[in-house]
Amino acid sequence: MKKLIIPVLLLAFSLAAGEVKIDLSAVRPGGQAPKLVSDAAGNALEFTASGNSVTAAGIPQTFDFRQGGKIEFEFQDAEKQSNPFPRLLETGSVSLQFEAAPNAPGGDKILKVLLTDFNTKGIAQIKIPCPHKTGVWHKAVFEIDPSAKAFSLTLDGKQHRAPLSVSPRLENLQFILGASTLNNSPRGFSGRIRNIRIVTPHSMPAGGESAIMNQKVSPGVRHVRICAIKGRHYAFPGITRLPDGDLAAVFREGAGHVCPYGRICIAYSKDGGQNWSAPTAIFDTESDERDPSIQTLPDGRVLVTCGAWNSWMFYSTTASQFPSETAYIKQSGPEKFGGNYYLFSTDGGKSFGRPIRVPGFAPHGPAIMPDGTFLQPSLGNDNGKRQIYLFHGSANAENWRKTAVVAEMPRSSGALDACFEEPHTAVMPDGSLVTAIRIPQPGDGHMRISRSADGGKTWSTPVKTPVKGYPQHLRVLKDGRLLATYGYRYPPYGVRACISRDGGKTWDIDKEIILQNNGISDDLGYPVSIELENGEVLCVYYMNTAEHGDCFIEGAFFRP
Repeated sequence: MKKLIIPVLLLAFSLAAGEVKIDLSAVRPGGQAPKLVSDAAGNALEFTASGNSVTAAGIPQTFDFRQGGKIEFEFQDAEKQSNPFPRLLETGSVSLQFEAAPNAPGGDKILKVLLTDFNTKGIAQIKIPCPHKTGVWHKAVFEIDPSAKAFSLTLDGKQHRAPLSVSPRLENLQFILGASTLNNSPRGFSGRIRNIRIVTPHSMPAGGESAIMNQKVSPGVRHVRICAIKGRHYAFPGITRLPDGDLAAVFREGAGHVCPYGRICIAYSKDGGQNWSAPTAIFDTESDERDPSIQTLPDGRVLVTCGAWNSWMFYSTTASQFPSETAYIKQSGPEKFGGNYYLFSTDGGKSFGRPIRVPGFAPHGPAIMPDGTFLQPSLGNDNGKRQIYLFHGSANAENWRKTAVVAEMPRSSGALDACFEEPHTAVMPDGSLVTAIRIPQPGDGHMRISRSADGGKTWSTPVKTPVKGYPQHLRVLKDGRLLATYGYRYPPYGVRACISRDGGKTWDIDKEIILQNNGISDDLGYPVSIELENGEVLCVYYMNTAEHGDCFIEGAFFRP
């Protein structure tokens, strides 16, 4: 068979202070070169692959990433890929590629950045699910910071970070688009690429990424490991002081962030949070129980709340990982599983009664009103709007009624990630109510605050705060200040806290407290805080680190 020769395309570029923007309109396609296509958004290169027959393009400029660097581009993948590991961008030591089932129509894909050690050939990688959607453009960003020993991959605003555990070749990098080599290649990509930008450190702002990644944990913070077991995913904790003075923490245990094995567990501490018991399960069904909270009520009862849903079946990539469990739920009827639940304990948190199904849910549970009744924030969609509801229920979790709409916003076209999410309501000393609202990526990530002065009947328009992170938990301290804790899902990944001295109207962001900053991805957070008798605050949250790759439950002691 005649050897297929793919011409090297000389892509025009403009070089300015370390930034290269590829000018695709200057490409002169020919032979097996990728096709230049145009639409309202501009120019793109269209690549095709069939076995070893591929189109490819070489960028003539070389780059030096030894002090760090960044690559960003947009891509639109074809429904079928003829190769199992099609390359979108390749240098030899750095590869941005798919893991794909060859010729599978409509199959889901995984976007991966793969770094290869120059000497040992060892690898470090980050993988992000990337379901195929016809006609949709995705944005990928790869960043590497050798001084911080970290690299990251961002897909459509969702960033994952990992430790740089290998030593790839980072000088004299030459990039190939659409394949692993410019000639015959079994790694060809089918789809389109546009808006390519490559940045080297001397074009970054003063301080750059290293200054961000090297932010330190605040002085006086000390940590305690609450529950960590290899191979298990622990997340979404809550904490309370039991009637006898012991502490109890609840959290979800599962095989992954979403899976059929989610169950609600509890652990106890008899010494103020320094040491913890092994976890035991208090609620488990055939589906996925998650997002628990725990509170000690004024009458001495202990309340645990949680949600349940067939989480793994919501995504085709995870549904295929659990085929037997998925088939069982479908056979039994998916509508029979899931819901929102309250569980009460009348023996100080040692055992819990039957789950009581309730109409509303939020991860941190309800606000306890002065008369012992519950005010439960929740989410809903009505008339094309995303809404935060309030449900009011009796002290026995009965007689529920929707009392108010706290906030609402237009529901964007399928982009629920930019909508209001996961509210938490706190009762202030003067009887007013404050609700924190999550705005996750691709939104701006800043906490919104809404206030009520009439017991939750009417609410102010949500106000954007300087607090960036989500979701938030509010704790009224003994001195009347309001403490917000929140997951910080940006480099450096971790958990933070901030104080308001006027009931949430203003926040002391200049004195933001960094509780943790060593996470390797944004699968972390959901912090909950309590104030201890000695004036310290114990904040519990879930984390992932290079030392313990599986998500685990950690606590941070600090004085706000």
